[in-house]
Amino acid sequence: MVREFHRSGRKYVMIVDPAISSSGPPGSYKPYDDGLKRGVFIRNATGQPLVGKVWPGPTVFPDFTNPETQRWWHDMVQEFHDQVPFDGMWIDMNEPSNFVAGSLDGCPNNKLENPPYVPGVLGGSLRAGTICASSQQYLSSHYNLHSLYGLTEAVASHDALVRVRGKRPFVISRSTFAGHGRFAGHWTGDVRSSWEQLYYSIPEVLLFNLYGVPLVGADICGFLGDTSEELCVRWTQLGAFYPFMRNHNDHGSKPQEPYAFSPAAQEAMRKALVLRYSLLPYLYTLFHKAHSAGETVARPLFLEFPTDPNTLSVDRQFMWGAGLLITPVLEAGKTNVSGYFPLETWYNLMAGSVIHSKGQWVLLPAPLDTINVHVRAGHILPLQEPGLTTTESRKKGMALVVALTVAGVARGDLFWDDGESLLTFEKGDYTQILFLATNGALLSELVRVNSQVDGLLLQEVTVLGVPGPPQRVLANGIPVSDFSYNADTKILVIPLSLPMGEQFMVTWS
Repeated sequence: MVREFHRSGRKYVMIVDPAISSSGPPGSYKPYDDGLKRGVFIRNATGQPLVGKVWPGPTVFPDFTNPETQRWWHDMVQEFHDQVPFDGMWIDMNEPSNFVAGSLDGCPNNKLENPPYVPGVLGGSLRAGTICASSQQYLSSHYNLHSLYGLTEAVASHDALVRVRGKRPFVISRSTFAGHGRFAGHWTGDVRSSWEQLYYSIPEVLLFNLYGVPLVGADICGFLGDTSEELCVRWTQLGAFYPFMRNHNDHGSKPQEPYAFSPAAQEAMRKALVLRYSLLPYLYTLFHKAHSAGETVARPLFLEFPTDPNTLSVDRQFMWGAGLLITPVLEAGKTNVSGYFPLETWYNLMAGSVIHSKGQWVLLPAPLDTINVHVRAGHILPLQEPGLTTTESRKKGMALVVALTVAGVARGDLFWDDGESLLTFEKGDYTQILFLATNGALLSELVRVNSQVDGLLLQEVTVLGVPGPPQRVLANGIPVSDFSYNADTKILVIPLSLPMGEQFMVTWS
Protein backbone atom coordinates (compact mmCIF):
# COMPACT_ATOMS: atom_id res chain seq x y z
CA MET A 1 0.00 0.00 0.00
CA VAL A 2 2.73 2.47 0.99
CA ARG A 3 4.73 1.75 -2.16
CA GLU A 4 1.58 2.45 -4.16
CA PHE A 5 1.23 5.77 -2.30
CA HIS A 6 4.82 6.61 -3.19
CA ARG A 7 4.25 5.84 -6.87
CA SER A 8 1.42 8.40 -6.91
CA GLY A 9 3.48 11.08 -5.11
CA ARG A 10 1.82 10.60 -1.72
CA LYS A 11 3.34 10.12 1.72
CA TYR A 12 2.45 7.79 4.61
CA VAL A 13 2.71 8.82 8.27
CA MET A 14 2.13 6.08 10.84
CA ILE A 15 0.84 6.46 14.39
CA VAL A 16 3.23 5.17 17.07
CA ASP A 17 2.55 4.91 20.79
CA PRO A 18 5.53 4.70 23.16
CA ALA A 19 4.05 2.02 25.46
CA ILE A 20 5.37 -1.41 24.47
CA SER A 21 3.30 -4.58 24.90
CA SER A 22 4.84 -6.72 27.64
CA SER A 23 2.40 -9.62 27.90
CA GLY A 24 3.47 -11.87 25.03
CA PRO A 25 5.51 -15.05 25.64
CA PRO A 26 9.31 -14.52 25.61
CA GLY A 27 10.68 -14.31 22.09
CA SER A 28 7.33 -13.31 20.52
CA TYR A 29 7.73 -9.52 20.32
CA LYS A 30 11.13 -8.11 19.44
CA PRO A 31 10.66 -4.50 20.64
CA TYR A 32 9.91 -5.84 24.14
CA ASP A 33 12.46 -8.67 24.16
CA ASP A 34 15.25 -6.48 22.78
CA GLY A 35 14.31 -3.56 25.05
CA LEU A 36 14.34 -5.78 28.10
CA LYS A 37 17.85 -7.04 27.25
CA ARG A 38 19.09 -3.52 26.65
CA GLY A 39 17.52 -2.05 29.80
CA VAL A 40 15.56 0.67 28.06
CA PHE A 41 12.32 0.70 30.10
CA ILE A 42 11.34 2.96 33.00
CA ARG A 43 11.78 1.09 36.32
CA ASN A 44 9.57 0.90 39.40
CA ALA A 45 10.75 1.26 43.02
CA THR A 46 12.09 -2.33 43.07
CA GLY A 47 14.19 -1.79 39.94
CA GLN A 48 11.93 -3.84 37.65
CA PRO A 49 10.33 -2.43 34.48
CA LEU A 50 7.18 -0.55 35.52
CA VAL A 51 4.12 -2.23 33.97
CA GLY A 52 1.07 -0.14 33.12
CA LYS A 53 -1.81 -0.67 30.74
CA VAL A 54 -2.42 0.96 27.36
CA TRP A 55 -4.07 -0.20 24.09
CA PRO A 56 -2.18 -3.54 23.81
CA GLY A 57 -2.92 -4.43 27.47
CA PRO A 58 0.00 -4.67 29.94
CA THR A 59 2.77 -2.36 28.71
CA VAL A 60 6.17 -1.01 29.66
CA PHE A 61 7.42 2.51 28.91
CA PRO A 62 10.69 3.36 27.12
CA ASP A 63 12.95 5.81 28.94
CA PHE A 64 14.01 8.21 26.21
CA THR A 65 16.47 10.00 28.52
CA ASN A 66 18.64 6.87 28.27
CA PRO A 67 21.08 6.99 25.30
CA GLU A 68 20.64 3.21 24.88
CA THR A 69 16.86 3.73 24.47
CA GLN A 70 17.50 6.17 21.64
CA ARG A 71 19.70 3.57 19.91
CA TRP A 72 17.05 0.87 20.48
CA TRP A 73 14.32 3.19 19.14
CA HIS A 74 16.39 3.79 16.01
CA ASP A 75 16.86 0.05 15.55
CA MET A 76 13.11 -0.59 15.85
CA VAL A 77 12.30 2.25 13.43
CA GLN A 78 14.89 0.91 10.98
CA GLU A 79 13.58 -2.64 11.18
CA PHE A 80 9.96 -1.63 10.57
CA HIS A 81 10.94 0.85 7.84
CA ASP A 82 12.70 -2.00 6.02
CA GLN A 83 9.31 -3.72 5.82
CA VAL A 84 7.03 -0.66 5.39
CA PRO A 85 8.83 2.41 3.97
CA PHE A 86 6.83 4.98 5.94
CA ASP A 87 7.63 8.70 5.65
CA GLY A 88 6.88 10.14 9.07
CA MET A 89 5.82 9.41 12.64
CA TRP A 90 2.75 10.59 14.48
CA ILE A 91 3.65 9.98 18.13
CA ASP A 92 0.65 9.74 20.43
CA MET A 93 -0.20 8.82 24.05
CA ASN A 94 3.17 10.21 25.09
CA GLU A 95 2.40 12.19 28.24
CA PRO A 96 2.93 9.20 28.96
CA SER A 97 -0.71 8.08 29.00
CA ASN A 98 -1.68 5.07 31.13
CA PHE A 99 -5.10 3.43 31.59
CA VAL A 100 -4.34 2.54 35.22
CA ALA A 101 -3.19 4.93 37.95
CA GLY A 102 0.61 4.62 38.17
CA SER A 103 1.07 0.92 37.40
CA LEU A 104 -0.70 -2.43 37.60
CA ASP A 105 0.96 -2.84 41.02
CA GLY A 106 0.07 0.67 42.21
CA CYS A 107 2.71 3.14 43.44
CA PRO A 108 4.72 3.43 46.67
CA ASN A 109 3.57 5.78 49.40
CA ASN A 110 6.31 8.42 49.44
CA LYS A 111 6.93 12.14 49.03
CA LEU A 112 7.25 12.00 45.24
CA GLU A 113 3.85 10.30 44.93
CA ASN A 114 2.24 12.53 47.56
CA PRO A 115 4.02 15.89 47.51
CA PRO A 116 2.87 18.74 49.78
CA TYR A 117 1.25 20.42 46.79
CA VAL A 118 -0.54 18.68 43.93
CA PRO A 119 -1.55 20.86 40.96
CA GLY A 120 -5.18 20.75 39.81
CA VAL A 121 -4.68 17.69 37.62
CA LEU A 122 -7.50 15.46 36.40
CA GLY A 123 -7.96 12.69 38.97
CA GLY A 124 -6.42 14.72 41.80
CA SER A 125 -3.13 12.81 42.02
CA LEU A 126 0.15 12.81 40.09
CA ARG A 127 -0.33 9.16 39.05
CA ALA A 128 -3.83 9.64 37.56
CA GLY A 129 -3.76 8.69 33.88
CA THR A 130 0.01 8.28 33.87
CA ILE A 131 2.86 6.38 35.55
CA CYS A 132 4.20 6.55 39.12
CA ALA A 133 5.98 9.82 39.87
CA SER A 134 8.62 7.91 41.84
CA SER A 135 9.49 5.54 38.98
CA GLN A 136 13.10 5.80 37.90
CA GLN A 137 14.55 7.03 34.62
CA TYR A 138 18.16 7.24 33.46
CA LEU A 139 18.49 10.95 34.29
CA SER A 140 16.30 11.23 37.39
CA SER A 141 12.93 10.29 38.87
CA HIS A 142 9.86 10.47 36.64
CA TYR A 143 8.67 13.20 39.03
CA ASN A 144 11.39 15.46 37.60
CA LEU A 145 11.04 14.30 33.98
CA HIS A 146 7.31 13.77 33.45
CA SER A 147 6.70 16.89 31.35
CA LEU A 148 9.71 16.07 29.16
CA TYR A 149 8.49 12.62 28.10
CA GLY A 150 6.91 13.68 24.79
CA LEU A 151 9.86 15.94 23.94
CA THR A 152 12.44 13.19 24.57
CA GLU A 153 10.42 10.79 22.39
CA ALA A 154 10.17 13.47 19.68
CA VAL A 155 13.96 13.94 19.72
CA ALA A 156 14.52 10.16 19.46
CA SER A 157 11.96 9.86 16.64
CA HIS A 158 13.37 12.86 14.76
CA ASP A 159 16.92 11.50 14.99
CA ALA A 160 15.85 7.97 14.00
CA LEU A 161 14.01 9.23 10.91
CA VAL A 162 17.00 11.33 9.84
CA ARG A 163 19.27 8.28 10.03
CA VAL A 164 16.80 5.79 8.54
CA ARG A 165 15.43 7.90 5.65
CA GLY A 166 18.26 10.37 5.08
CA LYS A 167 15.62 13.04 4.50
CA ARG A 168 13.90 15.79 6.43
CA PRO A 169 11.96 14.14 9.26
CA PHE A 170 8.22 14.59 9.78
CA VAL A 171 7.09 14.07 13.39
CA ILE A 172 3.76 15.17 14.92
CA SER A 173 3.46 14.77 18.69
CA ARG A 174 0.63 15.11 21.20
CA SER A 175 2.84 15.91 24.21
CA THR A 176 5.29 18.82 23.92
CA PHE A 177 7.68 20.95 25.95
CA ALA A 178 9.85 24.04 25.41
CA GLY A 179 12.19 23.41 22.46
CA HIS A 180 9.84 20.90 20.83
CA GLY A 181 9.50 22.89 17.58
CA ARG A 182 13.14 22.17 16.76
CA PHE A 183 12.29 18.48 16.36
CA ALA A 184 8.58 18.08 15.68
CA GLY A 185 5.15 19.60 15.18
CA HIS A 186 1.99 19.25 17.27
CA TRP A 187 -1.68 18.56 16.92
CA THR A 188 -3.95 19.72 19.69
CA GLY A 189 -5.21 16.32 20.83
CA ASP A 190 -8.76 14.97 21.07
CA VAL A 191 -10.91 18.05 20.43
CA ARG A 192 -14.72 17.77 20.48
CA SER A 193 -16.84 18.36 17.40
CA SER A 194 -18.31 21.61 18.72
CA TRP A 195 -18.42 25.26 17.69
CA GLU A 196 -16.76 26.24 20.97
CA GLN A 197 -13.73 24.03 20.25
CA LEU A 198 -13.58 25.30 16.66
CA TYR A 199 -13.08 28.77 18.13
CA TYR A 200 -10.62 27.66 20.84
CA SER A 201 -8.36 26.11 18.20
CA ILE A 202 -7.35 29.60 17.00
CA PRO A 203 -5.73 30.83 20.26
CA GLU A 204 -4.15 27.39 20.64
CA VAL A 205 -2.54 27.53 17.20
CA LEU A 206 -1.36 31.09 17.88
CA LEU A 207 0.09 30.19 21.27
CA PHE A 208 2.05 27.25 19.88
CA ASN A 209 3.53 29.54 17.22
CA LEU A 210 4.62 31.88 20.03
CA TYR A 211 6.08 28.82 21.83
CA GLY A 212 8.25 28.09 18.80
CA VAL A 213 6.14 25.18 17.47
CA PRO A 214 4.89 26.63 14.17
CA LEU A 215 3.71 23.31 12.66
CA VAL A 216 0.45 22.98 14.60
CA GLY A 217 -3.25 22.38 13.99
CA ALA A 218 -6.41 20.90 15.49
CA ASP A 219 -8.37 17.92 14.14
CA ILE A 220 -10.60 19.42 11.43
CA CYS A 221 -14.34 18.82 12.08
CA GLY A 222 -13.42 17.71 15.61
CA PHE A 223 -12.40 14.27 16.90
CA LEU A 224 -14.80 13.32 19.72
CA GLY A 225 -18.53 13.16 19.00
CA ASP A 226 -20.46 13.70 15.78
CA THR A 227 -19.89 16.76 13.63
CA SER A 228 -22.57 18.49 11.57
CA GLU A 229 -22.29 19.41 7.92
CA GLU A 230 -22.15 23.13 8.63
CA LEU A 231 -19.57 22.74 11.42
CA CYS A 232 -17.41 20.52 9.21
CA VAL A 233 -17.52 23.01 6.33
CA ARG A 234 -16.57 25.92 8.59
CA TRP A 235 -13.85 23.84 10.27
CA THR A 236 -12.41 22.83 6.90
CA GLN A 237 -12.30 26.50 5.89
CA LEU A 238 -10.45 27.39 9.10
CA GLY A 239 -8.34 24.22 8.97
CA ALA A 240 -7.12 25.13 5.50
CA PHE A 241 -5.23 27.90 7.33
CA TYR A 242 -3.83 25.82 10.17
CA PRO A 243 -0.08 25.46 9.53
CA PHE A 244 -0.62 21.69 10.05
CA MET A 245 -3.87 20.64 8.39
CA ARG A 246 -5.57 17.33 9.10
CA ASN A 247 -9.13 16.00 9.27
CA HIS A 248 -9.10 13.30 11.99
CA ASN A 249 -12.04 11.43 13.49
CA ASP A 250 -12.79 9.08 16.36
CA HIS A 251 -13.56 5.47 15.43
CA GLY A 252 -17.16 5.57 16.68
CA SER A 253 -18.13 8.99 15.32
CA LYS A 254 -20.14 9.85 12.22
CA PRO A 255 -18.01 9.92 9.03
CA GLN A 256 -16.60 13.37 8.27
CA GLU A 257 -14.59 12.97 5.08
CA PRO A 258 -15.70 15.69 2.63
CA TYR A 259 -17.37 13.08 0.41
CA ALA A 260 -19.71 12.13 3.30
CA PHE A 261 -21.60 15.41 2.86
CA SER A 262 -23.84 17.11 0.29
CA PRO A 263 -22.47 18.30 -3.08
CA ALA A 264 -22.72 21.94 -1.86
CA ALA A 265 -20.68 21.14 1.26
CA GLN A 266 -18.13 19.22 -0.81
CA GLU A 267 -17.78 22.18 -3.16
CA ALA A 268 -17.26 24.59 -0.23
CA MET A 269 -14.57 22.32 1.27
CA ARG A 270 -12.90 21.83 -2.10
CA LYS A 271 -12.76 25.61 -2.54
CA ALA A 272 -10.99 25.99 0.83
CA LEU A 273 -8.49 23.20 0.12
CA VAL A 274 -7.71 24.57 -3.36
CA LEU A 275 -7.08 27.98 -1.79
CA ARG A 276 -4.62 26.44 0.69
CA TYR A 277 -2.82 24.51 -2.04
CA SER A 278 -2.59 27.69 -4.14
CA LEU A 279 -0.92 29.46 -1.21
CA LEU A 280 1.61 26.69 -0.45
CA PRO A 281 4.64 28.62 -1.84
CA TYR A 282 3.79 31.52 0.51
CA LEU A 283 3.25 29.10 3.44
CA TYR A 284 6.49 27.26 2.68
CA THR A 285 8.39 30.56 2.63
CA LEU A 286 6.92 31.38 6.05
CA PHE A 287 8.13 28.02 7.38
CA HIS A 288 11.60 28.80 6.06
CA LYS A 289 11.54 32.07 8.05
CA ALA A 290 10.39 30.16 11.13
CA HIS A 291 13.32 27.77 10.68
CA SER A 292 15.98 30.37 9.89
CA ALA A 293 14.85 33.35 11.99
CA GLY A 294 12.39 32.05 14.60
CA GLU A 295 9.40 33.83 13.08
CA THR A 296 5.80 32.73 13.53
CA VAL A 297 3.80 31.21 10.66
CA ALA A 298 0.28 31.76 12.03
CA ARG A 299 0.46 34.91 14.12
CA PRO A 300 -1.81 37.08 16.25
CA LEU A 301 -2.62 40.54 14.91
CA PHE A 302 -0.83 42.25 17.80
CA LEU A 303 2.54 40.92 16.56
CA GLU A 304 2.07 42.88 13.33
CA PHE A 305 0.27 45.87 14.85
CA PRO A 306 1.75 46.26 18.36
CA THR A 307 0.77 49.92 18.69
CA ASP A 308 -2.93 49.25 18.01
CA PRO A 309 -4.51 48.32 21.37
CA ASN A 310 -7.58 46.92 19.59
CA THR A 311 -5.50 44.00 18.27
CA LEU A 312 -4.52 42.77 21.75
CA SER A 313 -7.75 40.85 22.35
CA VAL A 314 -8.39 39.59 18.80
CA ASP A 315 -8.47 35.79 19.02
CA ARG A 316 -11.08 34.96 16.36
CA GLN A 317 -8.85 36.08 13.48
CA PHE A 318 -5.18 35.52 12.74
CA MET A 319 -2.54 36.20 10.14
CA TRP A 320 -0.29 34.09 7.96
CA GLY A 321 3.00 35.93 8.14
CA ALA A 322 2.71 39.68 7.71
CA GLY A 323 0.69 39.60 4.51
CA LEU A 324 -2.52 37.60 4.95
CA LEU A 325 -5.46 38.11 7.33
CA ILE A 326 -7.91 35.24 7.89
CA THR A 327 -11.41 35.88 9.27
CA PRO A 328 -13.31 32.58 9.68
CA VAL A 329 -16.96 32.00 10.65
CA LEU A 330 -16.99 30.39 14.10
CA GLU A 331 -20.72 30.24 14.91
CA ALA A 332 -23.61 28.18 13.60
CA GLY A 333 -26.09 29.69 11.17
CA LYS A 334 -24.01 32.77 10.32
CA THR A 335 -23.60 34.04 6.77
CA ASN A 336 -21.59 37.09 7.73
CA VAL A 337 -18.73 37.66 10.14
CA SER A 338 -17.30 40.67 11.94
CA GLY A 339 -13.56 41.17 11.66
CA TYR A 340 -11.10 43.75 12.91
CA PHE A 341 -8.96 45.46 10.27
CA PRO A 342 -5.98 47.49 11.52
CA LEU A 343 -5.07 50.78 9.82
CA GLU A 344 -4.09 49.64 6.30
CA THR A 345 -5.54 48.88 2.92
CA TRP A 346 -6.79 45.27 2.70
CA TYR A 347 -7.73 43.36 -0.46
CA ASN A 348 -10.13 40.42 -0.45
CA LEU A 349 -8.06 37.65 -2.07
CA MET A 350 -11.03 35.91 -3.69
CA ALA A 351 -13.60 38.67 -4.29
CA GLY A 352 -11.28 41.53 -5.22
CA SER A 353 -13.05 44.03 -2.95
CA VAL A 354 -11.01 46.56 -0.96
CA ILE A 355 -11.16 47.83 2.63
CA HIS A 356 -9.37 51.11 3.39
CA SER A 357 -9.44 50.71 7.16
CA LYS A 358 -8.83 53.40 9.75
CA GLY A 359 -8.53 50.61 12.37
CA GLN A 360 -12.11 49.40 12.57
CA TRP A 361 -14.49 46.42 12.76
CA VAL A 362 -16.02 45.45 9.43
CA LEU A 363 -19.02 43.16 8.79
CA LEU A 364 -18.08 40.80 5.97
CA PRO A 365 -20.38 38.63 3.87
CA ALA A 366 -19.57 34.96 4.50
CA PRO A 367 -21.95 32.52 2.81
CA LEU A 368 -21.32 28.83 3.55
CA ASP A 369 -18.86 28.44 0.66
CA THR A 370 -16.69 31.39 1.74
CA ILE A 371 -13.87 32.10 4.18
CA ASN A 372 -12.68 35.70 4.17
CA VAL A 373 -8.99 36.05 3.39
CA HIS A 374 -7.47 39.50 2.90
CA VAL A 375 -4.08 40.49 1.53
CA ARG A 376 -2.38 43.39 3.27
CA ALA A 377 -1.34 46.23 1.01
CA GLY A 378 2.42 46.32 0.48
CA HIS A 379 2.80 42.56 0.17
CA ILE A 380 3.49 40.24 -2.76
CA LEU A 381 2.37 36.63 -2.38
CA PRO A 382 3.82 33.76 -4.45
CA LEU A 383 1.12 31.28 -5.50
CA GLN A 384 1.03 28.07 -7.49
CA GLU A 385 -1.63 26.25 -9.49
CA PRO A 386 -2.95 23.51 -7.16
CA GLY A 387 -2.59 19.81 -7.92
CA LEU A 388 -4.13 16.89 -6.03
CA THR A 389 -0.89 16.33 -4.09
CA THR A 390 1.94 18.65 -3.07
CA THR A 391 4.21 16.54 -5.31
CA GLU A 392 2.00 17.45 -8.27
CA SER A 393 1.52 21.09 -7.20
CA ARG A 394 5.25 21.73 -7.06
CA LYS A 395 5.55 21.21 -10.83
CA LYS A 396 2.70 23.55 -11.79
CA GLY A 397 2.77 27.16 -12.95
CA MET A 398 3.45 29.96 -10.47
CA ALA A 399 1.64 33.27 -10.00
CA LEU A 400 2.18 36.45 -8.02
CA VAL A 401 -0.46 38.53 -6.24
CA VAL A 402 0.84 42.10 -5.91
CA ALA A 403 -1.12 44.14 -3.33
CA LEU A 404 -0.12 47.76 -3.86
CA THR A 405 -0.20 50.41 -1.15
CA VAL A 406 -1.78 53.76 -1.95
CA ALA A 407 1.75 54.86 -2.88
CA GLY A 408 1.97 51.98 -5.37
CA VAL A 409 4.59 49.88 -3.53
CA ALA A 410 4.73 46.18 -2.55
CA ARG A 411 7.36 43.56 -1.75
CA GLY A 412 7.56 39.84 -1.14
CA ASP A 413 9.81 36.81 -1.49
CA LEU A 414 9.91 33.10 -2.27
CA PHE A 415 12.02 30.36 -0.69
CA TRP A 416 12.20 27.14 -2.71
CA ASP A 417 14.12 23.90 -2.34
CA ASP A 418 13.39 20.23 -3.06
CA GLY A 419 11.12 20.01 -0.02
CA GLU A 420 12.77 17.03 1.65
CA SER A 421 16.58 17.15 1.73
CA LEU A 422 18.36 17.86 5.00
CA LEU A 423 19.92 21.25 5.81
CA THR A 424 19.23 22.79 2.39
CA PHE A 425 19.34 26.31 3.84
CA GLU A 426 22.53 25.64 5.80
CA LYS A 427 24.19 24.12 2.71
CA GLY A 428 22.95 26.85 0.37
CA ASP A 429 21.04 24.34 -1.74
CA TYR A 430 17.97 26.49 -2.36
CA THR A 431 16.46 29.30 -4.42
CA GLN A 432 15.49 32.63 -2.91
CA ILE A 433 13.83 35.34 -4.95
CA LEU A 434 12.83 38.85 -3.84
CA PHE A 435 9.97 40.69 -5.54
CA LEU A 436 9.55 44.46 -5.55
CA ALA A 437 6.78 46.55 -7.11
CA THR A 438 7.14 50.31 -7.37
CA ASN A 439 6.22 53.06 -9.86
CA GLY A 440 4.28 50.74 -12.14
CA ALA A 441 7.01 48.08 -12.31
CA LEU A 442 7.44 44.62 -10.81
CA LEU A 443 11.02 43.33 -10.52
CA SER A 444 12.48 40.06 -9.33
CA GLU A 445 15.88 39.86 -7.70
CA LEU A 446 17.60 36.47 -7.55
CA VAL A 447 19.32 36.19 -4.16
CA ARG A 448 20.25 32.57 -4.88
CA VAL A 449 19.18 30.12 -7.58
CA ASN A 450 19.55 26.38 -7.93
CA SER A 451 18.30 23.85 -10.46
CA GLN A 452 15.16 23.04 -8.45
CA VAL A 453 13.33 25.93 -10.13
CA ASP A 454 14.20 24.71 -13.64
CA GLY A 455 11.00 24.44 -15.63
CA LEU A 456 8.97 26.50 -13.16
CA LEU A 457 7.19 29.28 -15.03
CA LEU A 458 5.62 32.48 -13.77
CA GLN A 459 2.32 32.31 -15.64
CA GLU A 460 0.33 35.17 -14.16
CA VAL A 461 0.70 38.39 -12.20
CA THR A 462 -2.36 39.92 -10.53
CA VAL A 463 -1.86 43.51 -9.41
CA LEU A 464 -4.36 44.82 -6.85
CA GLY A 465 -4.91 48.54 -6.48
CA VAL A 466 -3.93 49.85 -9.95
CA PRO A 467 -5.66 53.25 -9.95
CA GLY A 468 -6.44 53.49 -13.70
CA PRO A 469 -6.46 51.34 -16.84
CA PRO A 470 -2.93 50.86 -18.23
CA GLN A 471 -2.37 51.56 -21.93
CA ARG A 472 0.70 49.38 -22.18
CA VAL A 473 2.11 46.32 -20.35
CA LEU A 474 5.63 45.05 -20.98
CA ALA A 475 7.35 41.84 -19.81
CA ASN A 476 11.14 42.18 -20.07
CA GLY A 477 10.52 44.96 -22.61
CA ILE A 478 8.19 42.87 -24.81
CA PRO A 479 4.55 44.02 -25.09
CA VAL A 480 1.86 41.86 -23.45
CA SER A 481 -1.35 42.29 -25.43
CA ASP A 482 -3.82 40.05 -23.58
CA PHE A 483 -3.76 41.74 -20.16
CA SER A 484 -7.09 42.65 -18.56
CA TYR A 485 -8.12 45.46 -16.22
CA ASN A 486 -11.27 45.73 -14.12
CA ALA A 487 -12.19 49.36 -13.51
CA ASP A 488 -14.54 48.48 -10.62
CA THR A 489 -12.08 46.38 -8.61
CA LYS A 490 -8.94 48.13 -9.95
CA ILE A 491 -7.32 44.74 -10.61
CA LEU A 492 -4.83 44.22 -13.42
CA VAL A 493 -4.26 40.62 -14.59
CA ILE A 494 -1.18 39.94 -16.73
CA PRO A 495 -0.71 36.49 -18.35
CA LEU A 496 2.97 35.58 -18.75
CA SER A 497 5.37 32.73 -19.41
CA LEU A 498 8.61 33.67 -17.65
CA PRO A 499 11.17 31.28 -16.06
CA MET A 500 11.17 31.75 -12.27
CA GLY A 501 14.92 31.14 -12.19
CA GLU A 502 15.66 34.21 -14.34
CA GLN A 503 15.39 37.86 -13.41
CA PHE A 504 12.36 39.58 -14.86
CA MET A 505 10.72 42.99 -15.07
CA VAL A 506 7.03 43.61 -15.75
CA THR A 507 5.80 47.19 -16.23
CA TRP A 508 2.40 48.79 -16.74
CA SER A 509 1.73 52.40 -17.74
